[in-house]
Amino acid sequence: MSSFKQVRPEEFDVEKLLAASREGRLYVDEKKNTVNKEQIVKEVRAYIERINAFATNKYCSSVDKLWEQILAMDNISDYLMPGTKARKFRIFNKYNVMRIIGVLREKGVYEQYSDRDFDSLLEPDEKDSPYRRYLGMGIEEHSLLIKIIRIVDAIKL
Repeated sequence: MSSFKQVRPEEFDVEKLLAASREGRLYVDEKKNTVNKEQIVKEVRAYIERINAFATNKYCSSVDKLWEQILAMDNISDYLMPGTKARKFRIFNKYNVMRIIGVLREKGVYEQYSDRDFDSLLEPDEKDSPYRRYLGMGIEEHSLLIKIIRIVDAIKL
């Protein structure tokens, strides 16, 4: 295992790959987990459903539709992918989900409960999660922020 050779696509040999696998010489870097957009959307939906009770009267019937539109945006899956410096692999980036929730709270989609209240519903196993402080940080990518605000404003009408 001490000598590795980089394989180019034009040099790729399926038979050698299968032989290496059968002989126990094939190793895969398990740190490089991949997720697809459907997985991200499914996991984020399950995560944010925990705070549906915090939706304001104006949005309580349309909060699911609002999140559906947000999660259907073009580059949202890139924004929600776990970062390379994540301490443990997660299916999605909880920090950025908290940023979106913070924006929605500021736009009146969610009640103005404390960050601790949101955190206790989203992360019930942890006493004080590191995600909580991201609720008030907003979204750094301006174009993404504008798209989310437009979705909220369109739902409001």
